[in-house]
Amino acid sequence: MISKKNVKWLFALLLSHSYFSVFSQSQWTYDFNNGLLPIEKGGPALHQLGQAGQFIKEKVPGSGENGVPEIIRTVYQFEKNSGLQFNNKEANGFLNKSFTVEIYFKLNELDSWKRVLDFKNRKSDYGSYIYDGKLNFYDFAIGEKAPVRANQYIHYVYSRDFETKVIKMYVNGLSKVEFKDPGTEGVLDNEQVLNLFQDDLVANHEASAGSVALIRVYDRVMTPVFIRRSYQTISRAPKEIVAEIEKVKEESKVEDEKIPVLDTRLVRVSGKVFEGKNLNAVENAEVSVRKSVNDSLVAKTNVKNGGYTFQLKPHESYKISVNAPGFQTRSIPVRTTAQSTEVKSLISLKPETFDSPLLTLLFNQSNDTLELPAKAQLDSMISYFQTRTDLKIMLKGHTDNIGDFDKNLLLSNQRVNVVRDYLRGKGISDDRIQGVGYGSTRPNQKNLSEELRRLNRRVEVWAEPIKR
Repeated sequence: MISKKNVKWLFALLLSHSYFSVFSQSQWTYDFNNGLLPIEKGGPALHQLGQAGQFIKEKVPGSGENGVPEIIRTVYQFEKNSGLQFNNKEANGFLNKSFTVEIYFKLNELDSWKRVLDFKNRKSDYGSYIYDGKLNFYDFAIGEKAPVRANQYIHYVYSRDFETKVIKMYVNGLSKVEFKDPGTEGVLDNEQVLNLFQDDLVANHEASAGSVALIRVYDRVMTPVFIRRSYQTISRAPKEIVAEIEKVKEESKVEDEKIPVLDTRLVRVSGKVFEGKNLNAVENAEVSVRKSVNDSLVAKTNVKNGGYTFQLKPHESYKISVNAPGFQTRSIPVRTTAQSTEVKSLISLKPETFDSPLLTLLFNQSNDTLELPAKAQLDSMISYFQTRTDLKIMLKGHTDNIGDFDKNLLLSNQRVNVVRDYLRGKGISDDRIQGVGYGSTRPNQKNLSEELRRLNRRVEVWAEPIKR
C-alpha cells in the first residue's frame, strides 16, 4: 500500500527537480510552496505585477483516479494582464550573461497574441509570445505550431547564449525556435527586470489570465538533453510517480512510511555523474566532499555504475567535486537539510580542455609564503594529478606592479618554486612539473586598487598533456 506521505514526498522532489539537481546559486526555483520566495535559501522573491494573484492548491490531473493516490500541488493563479516579475538587480545581475528561463504554466485564453516574457519592462513589443499555438519572438522569429492549448499546462523554456547571441525556445521538451538575436532584444534593459505574462498594453488583448506551477531561472544555457529530461520529469503521469516510489522503496528496502536513508541521524547525499552531451554514465570518476567553511576533506569515493552516495551531517554546507579522466573537473555546492532526508543530484561533465588554469593561488604583498588556503587548494588537486599520469603541471607565477620590475620578476619565480616544492612533497615527480615567472607583465586585473592588485599576486596551476 502506497502511503500519501511517500507520494507527496516524491512528487515534490520531481516537481522541484531536487531529484535531479543540487540547490545552488546557479539557479533559483519557485514552486510557490514558499509563497514568492525560491526554494533555495537567500534568493530574491518574485514581485506581483498588476492585480495581485492568489496561491491555490490544485489536484494534479489524473491523480485520485483508478487507484492512483491524489496528489496536490501549489500554483500561483494570476488575472489578465497581471503576472510576476524577477528583479535582476536584487539577484545581483544573475541574468546578465547567458541564461535560461523555465516555466510550467497554462493560459486561459489563446485567441490571439499572448505575452510570455517581457525583457523591456512594458516599454516595447519585442519579446516572447504564443500566437496561434506557435512560439513567437516578435518580430524576428516564429516557430512551427506547438502543442499549446488554452487551459492546458505546458513546459516552456527560453535561453540566450551571451557569446553567440543565439536564442532558443522549447515547448514540452522540443526545440521550436532558434535564431540569433539581432541586437539586445532578448536581454534585460537598464531597468533589469524580467516580466512574465503581463503585456505592455500598446495593443489590446495580448495577455491572458492563467496559472503557473514552476518558474526556474539559470545563469547558463541549459542543454537540449537537460531540457527534455526536465520536461519528462515534471510531466510524469501519476502512475509513473507511484512506480518511481515503488522503485525507490525496493532499492532502499525501507518501510512504507520512511524516506530512504541509511542513518536517520544523517542526511543521505547521492547522485549520478554523466556526460552532458548524451547522458551516458561516467565511470572511473572520483568524487570527494569538502566542507565549504574551511575546504577540509570529509569523504571520498569512486563512482559505481556512475553513481555515488555519502552520509553527511544535517544543516551543513559542502562542496562535491568530481574528477574523471578525459573530463573537466566539476564542483557543485550542496546544503544538507534536516535529518532523515535525502538530497539527489545529477552532475554533468564536459570534455576536458586545457585553456584555463585549474587553480589560482594567491600570495601576500612582497611574499612567497604558501598560505593555508592555497595549500588546501593544492591538496584538493593532488589526487587528480596522481591518477592522471598523462598530464604534466605548468606553474605560472605573477606579481602586482608595486616595486622594482626585476625584483618582481625574481619574486614571481620564487613563488613558482614554493609551489613546486609543495607538490614534490606530496609525491608529484619533478619531471612532471614546469614553471616560469612573469613578474608584473601579465596582470589578471588592472592594478587600480589593493583589492585588484591582490588578485595579480598569484601562481596559476595549469595542466598540459605529456607528449609521447
